Amino acid sequence: MGGSQLKSLKATLKANNLTGQTNAKKKKGTKRQPKAYDREEREQVIAKIREQFSPFEIKASRNKQGQEKMIPVGKPGISKQVGEEQRQRAFEARRAQKNRQGGLLDRRFGERSKGLTEEEKMLERFTRVRQSQSKSKQNLFDLTDNDDMFGSKLTHLGQTLEDNFDSGDLGIEGDEESQLSSSKRAHEESLGESQLIPRKKTKAEVMKEVIAKSKFYRQQKQQAQEKREDQIEELDEDFEDIMSELRNSNAQQVSKDQTKESKDKEYDVKVKELLMERRAAPADRTKTELELQQEAEEKRKKLEQQRIDRMSGIVVEENGEERGVEDLDDDFWGGSEEEGGDSDGDGIADSDEDIQLGSDDEGSLIRSSLQEISCPGNHEEFLELIKGPLSSHPKITKLIIKAYQPKLAEGNKEKLGRFAGVLLRHMIFLSKQNYVSNIPEFTEVQNSLMSILKMMSEKYNQAISDTCRSIIGEIQKRFKSNQFSGLSVGDLVFFTIVGSLFSTSDQYHLIVTPCSILLAEFLEQIKFNTLQRLAYGAILVRLSLQYQRISKRYVPEVTYFLEKSIATFLPGKDSTNIKVDTTELEIPESQVFPENGSSVLHLHQIFDSSSSERDLQTCTFLNILDSLQTIVTAIWKDLPAFNEVSGDIEQLLKQVCQKFPTLKQAQQISETIQKIKKSNEHYPLALQDHKPLAIPSHAPKFEDNFNPERKSFDPSRTRNEINKMKAQLKKDRKFTMKEIRKDTKFEARQKVDEDKKNAANYHAKMAQIVNTISTEEGAEKNKYDRERKLRSGKK
Repeated sequence: MGGSQLKSLKATLKANNLTGQTNAKKKKGTKRQPKAYDREEREQVIAKIREQFSPFEIKASRNKQGQEKMIPVGKPGISKQVGEEQRQRAFEARRAQKNRQGGLLDRRFGERSKGLTEEEKMLERFTRVRQSQSKSKQNLFDLTDNDDMFGSKLTHLGQTLEDNFDSGDLGIEGDEESQLSSSKRAHEESLGESQLIPRKKTKAEVMKEVIAKSKFYRQQKQQAQEKREDQIEELDEDFEDIMSELRNSNAQQVSKDQTKESKDKEYDVKVKELLMERRAAPADRTKTELELQQEAEEKRKKLEQQRIDRMSGIVVEENGEERGVEDLDDDFWGGSEEEGGDSDGDGIADSDEDIQLGSDDEGSLIRSSLQEISCPGNHEEFLELIKGPLSSHPKITKLIIKAYQPKLAEGNKEKLGRFAGVLLRHMIFLSKQNYVSNIPEFTEVQNSLMSILKMMSEKYNQAISDTCRSIIGEIQKRFKSNQFSGLSVGDLVFFTIVGSLFSTSDQYHLIVTPCSILLAEFLEQIKFNTLQRLAYGAILVRLSLQYQRISKRYVPEVTYFLEKSIATFLPGKDSTNIKVDTTELEIPESQVFPENGSSVLHLHQIFDSSSSERDLQTCTFLNILDSLQTIVTAIWKDLPAFNEVSGDIEQLLKQVCQKFPTLKQAQQISETIQKIKKSNEHYPLALQDHKPLAIPSHAPKFEDNFNPERKSFDPSRTRNEINKMKAQLKKDRKFTMKEIRKDTKFEARQKVDEDKKNAANYHAKMAQIVNTISTEEGAEKNKYDRERKLRSGKK
């Protein structure tokens, strides 16, 4: 719509015959022309023109039929104005009622009680109403009640009537009643009017009575005070006698309490002895050898199935409750469930937490030292107890366990749990010492301590697990800060103990899994540039193979170390493509390996500078080949990817056979790999071959009210209704939120306007006050000036 709006409006009005000459003179003889529009049509045409020239006052939507014509759907300007007017009226109504609404306190019984039903509330209210009504009716005619509506006493002609009711004259009938009434009338006539109407006391009499009462009350208080002082003096005189008697009574009471307490203790001890006493039980039937064999076979099958489940990560209770694979069963440890006898011969039955040790110790020595030895809570306290020779450590350990059996005292179970962790740390501590001079004695002591620790792990598995987790954290922290220099022989002993105490075949274990990760981390990150580090890595490989002897899982870090260590020992720089950390550890080609060469690595040889480096090198190389043979025959042979895993190892073994012809072990491993490769067939990957399924044919389903243009069409009527309700709720919620925002904005605007109005009124008021003051000051000033001029003129 270009050009002038006014011209366009005039043209539109003229085109619709709404403007033009309306008072033209009529020709004579012509008939009257009919009007083009009547009043209603004229208003409709004007409304259309108004809408045409006010496009922003009408909200239009595109026609869904695909036509270009827009369809008007509303007038936002008018709607907004109507909404503003409604909000204005509501706001004024709320402001008019502000601070004018009264409050009503609801005192009905049970109105705010959530624990009562409606029937109970109604019943209780009814009961209380009837009680109040009956109480008011009872008080209305109660003659002995002092607080009734007739006053304190019932009187007649100035005389009380209580005695007359007590005399029992209510039951008089006939002539006696008439005689009583006549006697009352005679008495009333004899009394004068002065006796019927009581005389009012004067002010002087009232004051005398008040003074007399005050003196009487003061005298009573004085007498009570004197009596109280006399009692206090008597008590002060007899205070010493009373205190002596109290002391004697307290001593007697204490002695009685002590005797009573001793009797209670004796009673508790006897009750506990009776509870701990073994009851007689019927003996089981003697089983035949066949039954015993069947039970043993069933137990073995059950244990094997439990181990397989833990290795696969499937551990479920019989009641369906899931639990972690680290929660070992009681049967896993192979512990006996039979009741043990009295181990110490003290008459106390064994408990489930007691540890059954051998009877090879000196019994008299143990019994004489039970009360002298203390259970150490940390390793430092344990070192103070074992200041003797190394061979006495197992005896002292057994002595501590005997002295602190859980059945002897409360709290011994927690003490032995802590002592189990202390014993584990002590074994690691002993392995760090220099024991080269007494290896047999050290081995015997470690084996004895290990057997004790195994027995304690059956009862205190949780405490040992906590200690192991703390040790793992310490090892990892030392390795991160110092790398290989932060490791020691004690760490290898710790990994060995873990493999003996816990199940290493579980898919996930709280202790074994972190240890396996640490072993892999060491084999991956340690730089093997010295012979000691290679020997240390060879022992780590042995530990990893020990962990995987049953589960037979593939560990890539072990393969990486085997390839790297064999390439390090091979002579010649260009003999292999594997990158090594050093070339100073190459074995010369002239090296001759004996047929029965030892491949056993001892822990004390790793950090012992006195041992021969050549012997250690040969022993480490043979140990690595022995580990390679074990891993090929026990773990790799069942892998589908055996050909790919053993490819580099096979190339290295060929070079070893060429460089060292006298080394027959390498030739045996190479032949074993060739045999396994022949039996390990590879098949290419293929899609699963399923039987072709026929296309299902169904009878066509027609919907009477189907509309392809509706995107929300759903054949389910219930679901369709639910979707409609959800859409309606969403629409209503959106509309409500929109209205709430509009109301909030309107109230904010009203508040701003009101604040502005108040501020303007305040400023106007202040300006008026200032003007008034200024006017008064000016008038006074003028008056002062006139007065001053007059006075100056007179002078």
